[in-house]
Amino acid sequence: MIALFSVPLAACSSGEDASVSGHSDDLVFTVNGLTSINGLTATNGLSSGNGLSAANGLSTANGLSTANGLSSANGLMTTAPGRLTVEYMVRCALAFGDTLMKQDQTGASYTFLGQLGLAPQWKTGTCDSGCQQMLSSCLLAHVNTSGVHIPLWLVSANAAIGWGLNPQYPNREGTFFGNIFKPNTGSGVIDAFYCNGPGFSTDTVPGRLGATQVGAPYTDPYLSPTNVDGTCAPCSSSHGDGPDSCKADHTTFRNPITVWRGQTFQAENAVLSHSLTPIQCSPGACSNNQRVGYIGPHSTVTFNGVLSTTSGPRVLIIYYANGDSCGLTPCARYFNISVNGGPPQLRAFPVVKGGNWNVIGSQPILLSGFVSGATNTITFTGDLMHAAPDLDWIEVE
Repeated sequence: MIALFSVPLAACSSGEDASVSGHSDDLVFTVNGLTSINGLTATNGLSSGNGLSAANGLSTANGLSTANGLSSANGLMTTAPGRLTVEYMVRCALAFGDTLMKQDQTGASYTFLGQLGLAPQWKTGTCDSGCQQMLSSCLLAHVNTSGVHIPLWLVSANAAIGWGLNPQYPNREGTFFGNIFKPNTGSGVIDAFYCNGPGFSTDTVPGRLGATQVGAPYTDPYLSPTNVDGTCAPCSSSHGDGPDSCKADHTTFRNPITVWRGQTFQAENAVLSHSLTPIQCSPGACSNNQRVGYIGPHSTVTFNGVLSTTSGPRVLIIYYANGDSCGLTPCARYFNISVNGGPPQLRAFPVVKGGNWNVIGSQPILLSGFVSGATNTITFTGDLMHAAPDLDWIEVE
């Protein structure tokens, strides 16, 4: 089992995005957030005629570290969206601690970090059909068409991920499978699939299953009058955590990855003070199309019944909007956050997009005061002097 932890992307050399990562026992932390314009589109490889490896400077017959495996002169390495695809591809393929250094067409160097170790052999060797299917499942599982980063828990029959659940991730969102590297030899199309888990519509967030997705690269082959939710029932499941094979387009895919989602606490469902009321977002902009805004200096938003599997400090992921226009002057809004009635912990939330309050950002913060169990209370208050950010939802990692 793999926990995918949402943190902001941090700049590495030459200005490219790379993940902030860590490792603790059996947990591997990474970032999701491939959008429909960041690699998995027809302009960047995933088209019905080409596949990811065609005309993109990428060859599954050669190692990624070679010029014939991943070219610097053309294809993915020559654009920022393409390099983001490489970042996720390397993260899926190589093991934690391993890296891949490549150059773009100008000679600028980029270092990509391994994380999950699903296909370490591809660094210097070939990536066969099973390898392609495994990496396809991994890339598809990382897609968020809105670009919002959220924590995920992955399970798979592949030993690099494995089976096993975490009570902090109770909702089975869906399963991803296919081969996005080359067209299916029978149908001639790129196989990019998902199917819904029984919890796909629980605690939905923008850009993921159960929400209204725009530009998703995958389709559900199991939707039918007898399976109106497109669930994974047709897949073969020898393990309760998720399928170990799924059939579609006359092909049996033996390397699906199942995603489990954590608890989501919507701000509009929290206990609101000072006559706060939910406000509508632009369609698809925020979770459930609502957020809590106009939070004054003394207003409170209180979440009850928050689950924590351990006592002590935990990372809380805050999804918020701050559309202040500050020009060239850095600015932020603040929340005082109290856990279980403890002392306020002041945290800053920077501008997400100046002038636009319908763009949701995420901020991971470390808070103390949690107790083990599902009785935790988290209260957000303004900084007692200024208006706070708008609040969309929270998750406890």
